[in-house]
Amino acid sequence: DELLARVRAMLRLQRAQRGLSNEQRKTELLLHLTRDLGASLDLDVLLTRFLDHLADSVGAIRASIILTGFDDDRTLYYSSSRNPPSSVLPDILRNGVAGWVLREHTAAVIHDTRQDTRWLSAMEIHTSVRSVAAMPVLRDQNTLGVITLVHHTPGFFSDEHVDLLSSVAAQSAVALESAQLFRVAQRQKELLTQRAEELRKINEINAFLSELMQPDQVMRLLVYMIQQQFGYPLVSLLIRDGDDLLLQASVGNLAAEPRQVLRLPGSQGLNGWVIQQRQIVRVGDVREDARFSVQLPDDELVRSELVVPIILRREVLGTLDVRSPQVDAFGPSDEAVLSAIMTQFSVALGNARLLENEQQRIQQLSQVNRLSVAITAQLDVPQNLQLAAEAVAKIFGVSQAGMLLFGDAEQQNNALMALHGAATPYDSDLTRLIFALPIAQEMLSRLNAPQLLRDLPSRPELALAQRFFLARQIRDVLAVPLLTGQQTLGLLFIDASHREEGFGRADLELASTVASLIMQVVENARLYRRVADERSTVNAVLRGAVDPILLIGPDQRLLLANRAAEERLRINIAVDRGKTLAALASETADAPLAWLLPLLNGACPPGDAVEISPAEDIIYSVSLSPVQRADDQPLGQVAVLRDISAIKRLERQERERVRSVFRRYVSPQVAEQLLSAGGDFGDPTEREVVVLFADLRGFTALTERTDPQVLIRKILNRYFTAMTEVLYAHDGTIDKFLGDGVIGVFGSPIAHPDDPRRALVAAVSMQQAFSDLATTWRIELGLNIGMGVGVSYGRAVVGNIGSAQRQDYTLIGDVVNTASRLSGVARPGQIILSYHLYDALPRAKVPWPLRSLGEVELKGKQEPHRIYEVGY
Repeated sequence: DELLARVRAMLRLQRAQRGLSNEQRKTELLLHLTRDLGASLDLDVLLTRFLDHLADSVGAIRASIILTGFDDDRTLYYSSSRNPPSSVLPDILRNGVAGWVLREHTAAVIHDTRQDTRWLSAMEIHTSVRSVAAMPVLRDQNTLGVITLVHHTPGFFSDEHVDLLSSVAAQSAVALESAQLFRVAQRQKELLTQRAEELRKINEINAFLSELMQPDQVMRLLVYMIQQQFGYPLVSLLIRDGDDLLLQASVGNLAAEPRQVLRLPGSQGLNGWVIQQRQIVRVGDVREDARFSVQLPDDELVRSELVVPIILRREVLGTLDVRSPQVDAFGPSDEAVLSAIMTQFSVALGNARLLENEQQRIQQLSQVNRLSVAITAQLDVPQNLQLAAEAVAKIFGVSQAGMLLFGDAEQQNNALMALHGAATPYDSDLTRLIFALPIAQEMLSRLNAPQLLRDLPSRPELALAQRFFLARQIRDVLAVPLLTGQQTLGLLFIDASHREEGFGRADLELASTVASLIMQVVENARLYRRVADERSTVNAVLRGAVDPILLIGPDQRLLLANRAAEERLRINIAVDRGKTLAALASETADAPLAWLLPLLNGACPPGDAVEISPAEDIIYSVSLSPVQRADDQPLGQVAVLRDISAIKRLERQERERVRSVFRRYVSPQVAEQLLSAGGDFGDPTEREVVVLFADLRGFTALTERTDPQVLIRKILNRYFTAMTEVLYAHDGTIDKFLGDGVIGVFGSPIAHPDDPRRALVAAVSMQQAFSDLATTWRIELGLNIGMGVGVSYGRAVVGNIGSAQRQDYTLIGDVVNTASRLSGVARPGQIILSYHLYDALPRAKVPWPLRSLGEVELKGKQEPHRIYEVGY
């Protein structure tokens, strides 16, 4: 027995020594592999050396690693046999042992590949493999890849190999993480280098754009520098011209011969889409995009296209079109670079246009000044019209211009006309047209703003002047009215037939200024003739006035009174002229004259109106205006007493009507506050509001099983009354009741600085009040009814909206729809807030926690909506 015990002890010692030896070899192997893994941060060098040593150390014929969590763009494969990744790699990841290990996150040992379907013999090197060991590479619960060992002998790999492979995988995960960080740093460095180069190129282009140049020079220089700096095959610049796009500059050529002038429809192709949508478009393959159409030279050879809008102060000036014969030639960095350049270019183009316009404007203003000096030097109207026609042609750079001054209403045949330009035998046709067809003069006199009249020879109503238009080669004319006040007394004509640049806003303003200058001179002559006529009409006006009018001297003596004053104030101007108002007031104690005395003593500022009420239901609006003599000495004051009794009665009726309307939406206190504030209540205006939408849960099912009388009297009426009281208590407004829903508004018609907080407190109070109602319904009716509340914040149009027959004071806007959608999301007893309201709430003053519920899809919204729950 003693001998047997010694033998057993020896055997245990030998096994322990073998185990210790194996552990020592394992430790040495891990040490060597760790050194390999830490020897480099270059992934190719690191893994190739590591796999060689791993295969040699365990006696495997081949070691490989597949990385799936290392590079976001692709799967990486490395092997000790230097075999490149093959097309079967996706199949291995789907159905092979490597894919199984990645999905199960556990090691796998195949003792005989011919009896295990997880081994795929898809290539010749795979058919000789008989045993496999695979281990996942894990780091912080993330799977980076899988290490695989293979051998020709069945059952080659044991538990010791698996244990060793587990340690190797753990070391590999750490090394791979370091290599991954190194790769990210390298990419960031490359990206920074690329951005620095792009910024250098952008700055170089911006330096040229900052120089003062003509618009054509700026555009040609821009496309040339973009093509030279960035090497784009085709670069084109298109500028809007009305509804079209003009190709202003283009560089690069694939096959087609470039054309200097090219006009494109402004609504077609990718450029048209960019103009309409005001945003960049990048197309990887134009043959697969329905928006693309062949428009520019070489478009037949183009495969990818990048179009950038040129926007200055919200106006789209045109587009930059970059094209390439290669598919996917442009990326996000190209978008960023060209957007930055276009931002600077739009400013440079605007400056260039301003410079060009200012130079032209200086020249035009100089010519306008010369015209002013010439026509004010004498008062002969026909000669002034001829001088004006000649000057206008020079100011606007046209060969022909004309002036037409209408005759008086009784003397239409006295119309005056002046023409500048090469005379023709048919110039008199235009005069005959005006005299023969009064309708033509009437049509022209209706113009009250500059208007471009096109295609004049083809108009039937102008057939008498067709020979005139053809002889002078006039097709289009800019007609500028000669206005005095709101009346058109004549027209200034500018030939626009050959003016390619058309007339911009500044040109129209200049034309209106010239027309006004001409009319000032012409009107001065006419005013002299009107003075006498106006004097004779003053008495007629006074006699026809229905309101009492008094002329009162500086010493408060009555100087003049019209017929209405005599009748309404019970005075006789023939007898009372020269009497003081105090004396007249004492004679007629119940007349309004006594009320005028304090107003004449300064209680009524000049130009203002003061209301007096000398008797019940009789109200006058009194205005006093000072009157001066020709030598500027005071003559007295004119008092006009307008009877507004009927208007005041209507105002009182309207006030009562508005009060009843207010009380439909707001509490009585708020209604009186609105009435006291005055203003045009109901006019649609846009404002910031908080919309609170509350509705019952399961209302449709409730209506089906509940008696209508019970539903209305015991449920809905109680419910609406309680919710209304809560909203009124917090100065909220009832917009409307929708079936089982209530729409409350804060911020209209009266806004408070803390409307968002008021709405939040009201929502909580509504849920608390509803809780009491729900308890009552549960006890009395045996019904479990819940209510959800959604609250949103934003801009809406508020006011009276509807038809002429019926209008409601309500609001319209996306904020209402959002509140409705949030109410639909809310569970019974829950209050859901839009992130707009969350951002508007002062955190320190919110008594309840606001918990984020993340983003949700709301019906009708293109983007997910972030919402919050009130933890009341």
